[in-house]
Amino acid sequence: MSNCTRSPLIRFPLGAALSLLLAAGLGCSSSGSNDDAGGSGTGGASSSGTGGSSSGTGGAKATGGTSGSGTGGASATGTGGATGTGGATGGSSGTGGATGTGGTTGTGGATGTGGAGGVKGTGGATGTGGATGTGGVKGTGGATGTGGATGTGGSSSGNSNPSGYSPPPAAVAAGSATSVTVLNWAGFKAAVSYNFDDDNDSVIAAYPTLEGLGVPFTFYLWTGRTEAMSSTWPQAVKDGHEMGNHTMSHMSTPPGGVADITAATSFIMQHLGVTPYTMAAPNGSSSYPPLTGSANMMTNRGVSNALVMPNDNTDPTNLPCFIPNASAPTSDFNNQVDTAQSAGGWRVILVHGFNGSSNDDGAYQPVNLTDYTAGVTHTKGLGNVWIGRMVDVASYWLGQKAIKSATMTASGGSTTWTWTLPAHFPPGKYVRIADPGVAVSQKGTAVPRNSLGYYELALDALSVTFGP
Repeated sequence: MSNCTRSPLIRFPLGAALSLLLAAGLGCSSSGSNDDAGGSGTGGASSSGTGGSSSGTGGAKATGGTSGSGTGGASATGTGGATGTGGATGGSSGTGGATGTGGTTGTGGATGTGGAGGVKGTGGATGTGGATGTGGVKGTGGATGTGGATGTGGSSSGNSNPSGYSPPPAAVAAGSATSVTVLNWAGFKAAVSYNFDDDNDSVIAAYPTLEGLGVPFTFYLWTGRTEAMSSTWPQAVKDGHEMGNHTMSHMSTPPGGVADITAATSFIMQHLGVTPYTMAAPNGSSSYPPLTGSANMMTNRGVSNALVMPNDNTDPTNLPCFIPNASAPTSDFNNQVDTAQSAGGWRVILVHGFNGSSNDDGAYQPVNLTDYTAGVTHTKGLGNVWIGRMVDVASYWLGQKAIKSATMTASGGSTTWTWTLPAHFPPGKYVRIADPGVAVSQKGTAVPRNSLGYYELALDALSVTFGP
């Protein structure tokens, strides 16, 4: 893409010309049969509640039985439930545990007192199981169990992570109830985005190796090329990678201006079923930044190298990137990433293609695939660098800036911050904030707390409330 040395006209086949005509026409768019008494076990009919000489499997018809389920406890009747609600089918083994402590209330849920045979195996809605309720050795808790979907584990929110972004490497420090503390780079020390321009053959050939690295990439498609029709790109979408806009013509001076960008957007939407929100100017041309907004793009990437820092004034219509020299060694990639990690910034790394391809695709400054993959592996090994797609990291960076400029209002013991997002902002994006120590909600709905100590705010909600 950027700085390509070949003539775009030479690389522009007849099929691409037909694509031009088509794009212009399309315009811009977008165990047993009766084993079910189980964990509830009624304590047995025996007055001593010893469970009988047999091991007590919960009764022949799952009603608490005459032999009782386990030792039954001290209670003469064992109030495990009149019908033995440990599950209608009983399950094939449902090992209720050696002790199956039904407890005084036997609430099941997270404690799973009815036996593990069911989903939760609570052994009855209340399943008190007697004062001691030892449950029996087998305790057929039932295939369905009545423990409930959430159980009684308390208010812990677990690992709530609606953004789908990688979890940060460690728990985060607490924030303040008087301000919204957005975590830089989703809780990581730094961020890196790996870009490919021009849909070159060598990148297509290397795709299985790239996908095997287990990180997301952004592919900026030059849609006027026949390579844009490769079956690799639909697969890349399924694999979670970003398809960005690199225009239809790849001309430094775009024919038709905004129409050249929107033609590429139409192609990506129609052929790949996704909407691009970020673009990369062909050859880093200064003709494109002024067109970014009119073409419904959130950001545009140029070719100059620099770091983007949290809340800084980098121009989102001309984001920087690092382009390695031809055949650059692994150390060149590593140095760029290490500098970003040390500074706490976002580095974009752009490659056009790889050496040794069976086809001479004329990629600009190609590198060795082994050096490139070693560099990505190095970044992964650091552990505290967020490897994210351009659309994700850029929207996080812009979302953080939006919240920093939010308007604050206080009412009835709570405080609300309201913000405005930039134009052409993608839906469904999030930022992570430090725990303020009070309730967090958006539009009247509580936001769950992640076990690592942060909340994820939906940027689309345009506000957040703390307290009371």
